[in-house]
Amino acid sequence: MSPNKTIGILGGGQLAKMLAAAAADLGFNINIYCPDRDCPAAQVANKMVLGNYDDDKNLVAFVKNVDVLTYEFENIDIKALEELEPLVDIRPSIKALKISQDRYTEKSYLNSLGIKTTQFYRIDEVSDIEKLFIKLKKSMLIKTRRLGYDGKGQVLIKTQVDIKEHFLRKKLSPCIAEELITFDRELSVIIVRDKEGNIKTFEPGENVHEHGILVTTTLPSSMSEALKNDATMIAKKIVDDLGYIGVMGVEFFLKEHELYVNEIAPRVHNSGHWTMDGSYSSQFQQHIRAIMDLPLLSTERHSDIVMYNLIGKVTSNLVNNELAKIYIYGKKHSRPGRKMGHVNLIKKKGS
Repeated sequence: MSPNKTIGILGGGQLAKMLAAAAADLGFNINIYCPDRDCPAAQVANKMVLGNYDDDKNLVAFVKNVDVLTYEFENIDIKALEELEPLVDIRPSIKALKISQDRYTEKSYLNSLGIKTTQFYRIDEVSDIEKLFIKLKKSMLIKTRRLGYDGKGQVLIKTQVDIKEHFLRKKLSPCIAEELITFDRELSVIIVRDKEGNIKTFEPGENVHEHGILVTTTLPSSMSEALKNDATMIAKKIVDDLGYIGVMGVEFFLKEHELYVNEIAPRVHNSGHWTMDGSYSSQFQQHIRAIMDLPLLSTERHSDIVMYNLIGKVTSNLVNNELAKIYIYGKKHSRPGRKMGHVNLIKKKGS
């Protein structure tokens, strides 16, 4: 252990807050870089630095006071990070971040590894959508290549009228079109890899989304052990190929015993919040240990558990349950679709 080292985190949301708490347990200092003075992570950080994510000068000053730099979200300017790379260890790598920032790049990368995704197409002009719709003769989902999360930046196209309504005479950002599949279940794997290539994976959780936002993650899932193993092996293939350091979330669709990767997240992930109370280690502890070159811990699940997101509110009927662990993020303002906290409802394993 090397006490008094400082970890810098780009982003000040709830993921950064929970990372900071895990780091404090290990004796590390946490410096947060964020444009919002009232961000959740400011409540627990040793130091808060205000700044925009494309402010090269301010970022350089920030990393001069940290030993390792990590991040809690993907939408960070790559050029700015490349300026920082000679000055500080950035974990996970810029390469992983760059791939995950662009849906077309991400899916092309996954396919290059022999990993299945839904069929996708590059969209640069509105005319590309019109031509593709005529060719496919089926519904499709248009997604922005960058900056989308929690269902944002997505439009469902069922008819020509939908194209005219959403895109005609409007400026189109670079997008992809995805063929819709009727999947049976959604699941995710939370995986961690250290610098030496040691890997630990948490048991895959079964997810439910509404309007593109994660509502629940349930352990154990209803999937077969064979499918769980297949999902784990796919996640391992990705982190090994990237030489990845830290925690990654890999989201899957399951359709008729076939797994399709929906997306990868080069960071701790909402569907891994159950690990805080259902496993012998949490995803946040594992991420800090990986980026700071500490041995990884057991990821074995010790309890059956359901994670519930508190969306747009900080109240829940679960608060009176004696087996409910409640986490409120401390965001100043609530609004529809905003994650305000989560609840882990625990029961003894196998009960």
